Amino acid sequence: MSVGLGPLQEYLSHPDTNEVMVVHGTEVWVEDREGLRHVQSLHSQQVTDCIEHIARISGRRVDLLHPVLDARLDDGTRACVVIPPISLTGVSINLRKFPSRVLPLAAFGPQECSEIVRQLVAEKKNVVVSGETSSGKTSLLSSVAHVFAPHERIICVEDTSELRITHPHVVHLQTRLPNSEGAGEVTLQHLVRTSLRMRPDRLLVGEVRGAEAIDMVLALTSGHRGCWSTVHATDASHTVRRLANIIVRDAPQWEPDYVENLVRHATDVVIHMVRDAHGRRRINEIVTVTEKTPVYLYGPACPEKTQ
Repeated sequence: MSVGLGPLQEYLSHPDTNEVMVVHGTEVWVEDREGLRHVQSLHSQQVTDCIEHIARISGRRVDLLHPVLDARLDDGTRACVVIPPISLTGVSINLRKFPSRVLPLAAFGPQECSEIVRQLVAEKKNVVVSGETSSGKTSLLSSVAHVFAPHERIICVEDTSELRITHPHVVHLQTRLPNSEGAGEVTLQHLVRTSLRMRPDRLLVGEVRGAEAIDMVLALTSGHRGCWSTVHATDASHTVRRLANIIVRDAPQWEPDYVENLVRHATDVVIHMVRDAHGRRRINEIVTVTEKTPVYLYGPACPEKTQ
């Protein structure tokens, strides 16, 4: 566990803590088994020291020219810092923990659900894992990677490294922000293009949300198989349109209907994640993507009522 986070460290180190947050510049909130609750008020200098430590160990800047810092700490914790004037009510800090161990597939649903996921891996389907923030998308991808065959070559590209993969042959690529002169930036789109030249058997793209969606979809329609990616979406049926909208935003010259059909040809299956009222992150739907009517393999709409 990272050290140097001052009074926040006590909460971050607790095994039941999922997330530690600072709002209004000084107020500390924690999400754990009891839910979201206020736990402490800090002095402004304590918060400043914490931010400086996050910036120093992550090698990223946070100042008036760069008011948002998004980084991964050395223990895997995801840190997001936003300072005024972007954060209107004072400094905001989010420290999201990830499990110290990779969860088994059984943690995300019943045996039938796990068997479907294993079959998708075996058949090298192109899968998009969708869900809202903190619904378990990254955790599921980490678990799925442990099902990949040991002889396969995995290329993993992320904006901020979060996936935990102990596979014997894996290459992790992470984006880089520009320096103070505006040079040296490496975008997720650049990394997706680079990864396709590195002979991936499995391509994992964490949190598709920009121009990288174009290169990923074009690669999948050209024959790349077994790709897994994540995207924010409200449900499985909305996921294809969500990806299409991301592409149209960066390629407005393309017709929306054409782009949506392209996404459907590139994607075989959507797995939608939810976090229920008890805080459990689980698979809610597994849906095949077709040009006509989606086929539910698992979920409330499945004819066999799997849940």
